[in-house]
Amino acid sequence: MLVIFGASTSAGTPQNTSRIIGPILNFLHVPKHLHDPIHYGVRKTAHFVEYTVLGFLMWRALRAEGAGPPRQFFLALALCALYAASDEFHQSFVKGREASVRDVLIDSSGAAFGLALFRSLKLRRKN
Repeated sequence: MLVIFGASTSAGTPQNTSRIIGPILNFLHVPKHLHDPIHYGVRKTAHFVEYTVLGFLMWRALRAEGAGPPRQFFLALALCALYAASDEFHQSFVKGREASVRDVLIDSSGAAFGLALFRSLKLRRKN
């Protein structure tokens, strides 16, 4: 959660992340007209992946508390979605950033994916 919070500061603005992604796209000889859509996709994929990891970690934390699997899933998902919403609220106060309901949905989807992946791996290991 601290990593996500840190990425929500001005260091995570599109202008700053394009300093990393832009040179990579240039090195790969990607046409300039594709840079913005690819950059957008990379940023949104990062949202999804970071919340996939958070969902997985949240499930493990709740499992340690002794909650049953269905309760773990829904409680972990609710906590991740709540954190996603609070993170977007935080971004509304950061210069150059804005709050986005779309990002909350992407983040929550990532958390749900992480939870489902963890659950399916756990069930597979039992068989």
